[in-house]
Amino acid sequence: MISADLYLLKPALICPEQLNTLPAELSLEEQDYWQGIRQPGRQREYLLGRVLLRRLLADRLHCRPDELMFCTNMHGKPALCSHPWQFNLSHSGDWLVLALCEAGPLGVDIEMGLRRRQTLPLAERFYAESEYQWLLSLPEQARESAFYRLWSRKEAVLKAQGNGIAAGLDKVCFIPEEGWRLDNRLDEQSYQVQDWPLGSGWLSLAAPTLKVNGYQLDARLKSAPLGPMLTHTIFRESAS
Repeated sequence: MISADLYLLKPALICPEQLNTLPAELSLEEQDYWQGIRQPGRQREYLLGRVLLRRLLADRLHCRPDELMFCTNMHGKPALCSHPWQFNLSHSGDWLVLALCEAGPLGVDIEMGLRRRQTLPLAERFYAESEYQWLLSLPEQARESAFYRLWSRKEAVLKAQGNGIAAGLDKVCFIPEEGWRLDNRLDEQSYQVQDWPLGSGWLSLAAPTLKVNGYQLDARLKSAPLGPMLTHTIFRESAS
């Protein structure tokens, strides 16, 4: 059975000395883009994401990281030029996550809910009517987490499809009362969607498989398996 791999990293763990060695692993085009990012945290996330992507894909394809060539597909989503391996990245709060799979569609999203928002008006505007009514039915203290759980699942599917949020959050409709069944109003593709609590938010994966292997990266960018994949107790950390 085909499987998907999820790698989780806290970029703040990486020391400046190690970060200084990583730009040499970027292509010239990637180096130009990286140098143009003005926000330090975002610059660090881009650097780590691209280096890890190259390393992990090269390991699977048995080639050097600098041999990999990237392009964009018909939706503008980054892809490998000459290999079917799929990848997707997301970051929020303290976390960076990278997903890999031999075949697509593949999308991953983290929503930590760090910005205080009026979630019900946003849900009324952007979600399907049934989802908005479901949120209204919940106790007030449960609505914010449920809102971000929905958002994370929707974004994972939209990223897998390739058009992203512009395609319409309301076209990816989940029915929580039916085991979070997906009512796909976006396209004819079948998406397998899973999610897990991560810190104070949610991590969601849309992939062609329900078999997922989880890994956490340490300060040296070495990965260790998370054990039986993605149990809620692994990811339910304190907000700190």
